[in-house]
Amino acid sequence: MKSKCVKRIAAILLAGCSVISLTGCGIFETLSGNASGKPTSFSTVDELESGKAYVWKNANESDVNKASGSNTFQTCITGDINFTGKELDEVTENPRSIWVSDEADEKIPTVTSKDKLLYVSDTEVPDSIVFERFADYGYTIGVSNFIADGGDHYYIPFAQSSEDDYKYYIDLKSDAGALSKLQSITKLYLDKVGDTKLSKKTVSDGGTVLGLQKGKSYACEFYTGTYYQDFKLKANIHSFGSLERFVSYDFDFLHSNCIAITIPDYFKTGYYFVNGVGLFRYVADEDLDTYNGEAYDENVDWNDPIIIYDENGSVISDPSDPDFKEKQEETEMEPEGDSDVTEVKEGEASE
Repeated sequence: MKSKCVKRIAAILLAGCSVISLTGCGIFETLSGNASGKPTSFSTVDELESGKAYVWKNANESDVNKASGSNTFQTCITGDINFTGKELDEVTENPRSIWVSDEADEKIPTVTSKDKLLYVSDTEVPDSIVFERFADYGYTIGVSNFIADGGDHYYIPFAQSSEDDYKYYIDLKSDAGALSKLQSITKLYLDKVGDTKLSKKTVSDGGTVLGLQKGKSYACEFYTGTYYQDFKLKANIHSFGSLERFVSYDFDFLHSNCIAITIPDYFKTGYYFVNGVGLFRYVADEDLDTYNGEAYDENVDWNDPIIIYDENGSVISDPSDPDFKEKQEETEMEPEGDSDVTEVKEGEASE
C-alpha cells in the first residue's frame, strides 16, 4: 500500500522494565471500553465521532463522502484493557492485556486489502501512528499472564508490589472480578480449571489457560496461601496479550472529516491496537481463503511474529526497519576490539 506521505516506518520494540512515554506522537483521545448501547457501525462518514478509529469496508468508492450503506463504517472497539492511561507508552513494567467478551468480540472489525482504516479528530492531525500488535490466545477465563514458579505451578501477583497488582492480571469486568475481593496476599495460585491442571502444556505464552470451551463454566481451584478457594468461572473472554509494536507515518487526507491510515505492507495477519483507541483484526491476502470470517479462527496463525529474534534475544530480521540490513552489515564489520598483543619495536630487547 503506497502513500503520498512520509514513507519511513520505524519499529520500536517492547523491551526493558521502565516506562517511556511517546512524547513525539500525536495522542488520540482514549476510549474507555465499549460504550454500552451505542452503535458500532455506521452508514455514512458524517456519523463518525471524533477521537475514534474506524474501518471503511469495501472501500471501492473513490470519494469517502459518497460511500453509504449498512455497516459501511465499523468502529475499532477497545474491549477491557489493563493499561488505561498508558495506551501509548512504549514500555511498561506490567503486562498489557485486552479482554473482550464472547458477546462483543464479533464487533472487532476486520481489515483486508479491500478496506481502509480511518481516524476522525476535530482537534489534531497525528504526528505518527502507533500500531501495537496483540497475540490472540482464544477463549479462556478472565485471568491472564499467569507466571510459572520453579515447580511448574502457576500464580499471578495479587498484592506483591502494590495492593492492587491483580488489576493487571484479572479482567475486573468479567466474573473473575470476584477474585479481587479475596484477602490481600502476595500471590494467588491457580492449580486446576475443571479437569485441566495448569502446566507448560496447558498455559499459553500469554499466561492464559488453554483448551477451554467457549462459554462453558468451570470450577477453578485457586489458593490463598495453602488454603483452597473454589470459584466457578466462565470461559467467555477472548484474551489478547501485547506482542509487538510499530510506529508509522503514513496516512492520507481525504477531503472529508477523516484521514486514511496506511496499513504497512509488512504486516502479517493478526490483531492491532491503533494509536491507543481501538482494536482491529487484519487478514492478509494469503490468509483470506483460510479465514472463516468469524470472531475466532483457530486454523489461522494470528501470532506469527514480524520481528524475528535468535536464541540470545538479538534481532535477526526486522522488515519494518528499511535500514535493518545496512545496520546489520555495519555491526558485522565493526572491529572486535584492540589486540592484546604488545608490539615490540625494533631494537628493543625483550625481558
